[in-house]
Amino acid sequence: MRSVLYYRHGVPAEVLETVEVPAPPPPPPGHVVVRVRMRPVHYGDLLGIAGRYRSGGDLSVPPEGNRVGFEGLGEIAFVGEGIDLQPGTRVAFFPGRGAWSEYATVAAEFVTPLPEELPDEVGAQLHVNPLTAALLRRAVDRAGTVPGRDVVVLTAAGSAVARLTITTLAAAGVTVVGLVRSDRGAQELRDQMPWLPVLSTANSHWKDNLADTIGSSPIRAVLDPVGGALASELAKLLTSGGSLISYGDLSGEPISVSALSFSTRDIRIFGVTVGTWAQLPAAQRAEDLKFAMDLARHHPELFPVSARYDLADARDAASHVERPGKTGVVLMTS
Repeated sequence: MRSVLYYRHGVPAEVLETVEVPAPPPPPPGHVVVRVRMRPVHYGDLLGIAGRYRSGGDLSVPPEGNRVGFEGLGEIAFVGEGIDLQPGTRVAFFPGRGAWSEYATVAAEFVTPLPEELPDEVGAQLHVNPLTAALLRRAVDRAGTVPGRDVVVLTAAGSAVARLTITTLAAAGVTVVGLVRSDRGAQELRDQMPWLPVLSTANSHWKDNLADTIGSSPIRAVLDPVGGALASELAKLLTSGGSLISYGDLSGEPISVSALSFSTRDIRIFGVTVGTWAQLPAAQRAEDLKFAMDLARHHPELFPVSARYDLADARDAASHVERPGKTGVVLMTS
């Protein structure tokens, strides 16, 4: 028997249920079964538990509930036909439905063998956050950003995804400004990235401070996982032809933009999600995985861990993810 976490559609994370199910069956061709030892708890996991990704009116759910988690690290336990990977190989994976369980069946194309020198804590975070950073980097290019001329503003700049993205953009010569919601968070980010201009939106004059920081340089793109009033204010500050690039909804509030912003200023709003990464061409995915591995090898400091919880304490882990001021990823181990 094995422990598996399920959730019921539309209910909060506090009612996650652990059930005992039979050991996993042999994997189908092209798949492996991974004995999962470590998995990150992403805010996106909690949005899924709350049913936020469902289309309106879609209340379908298996009788036993929905499996939780898409990213993890462990060892290959069983191998399906046509796969060269060997049992016992340490791997990270994404996407793999049911990562918040002791075993996960994953398509082999989404499994990444890990080099011996890469720590488990870093390997467990190899996919979702770095791949999101890769998607955001391409979105900045899509927005027409010119390095050395334009400015890119990131909200929630202290998050793991934002720090990876900031590092990537800065390496490409893009001018970046980070926004965080507290003075303490601003100082922590400055301590880690002393070269980065960081402003706190807790300061009522943050927009004036932003204007002073960037001078005459235009804001070509805003990368925002927050939404709500902050994204709405930043949309007003975009240069003509600028883009608001959304990749989350931490506030749970709508973004409000004047209709004339689209017609008279050519403001654009579009979004990216790592949930579509698996549909990219294989060559692009391979390039993105190399990018992620390079970040993990050369910048392990960008993969901090906030806390570790046992898999049996999933409710506490989910609660920790929503704590204000959290720095680093929450991991569940088994």
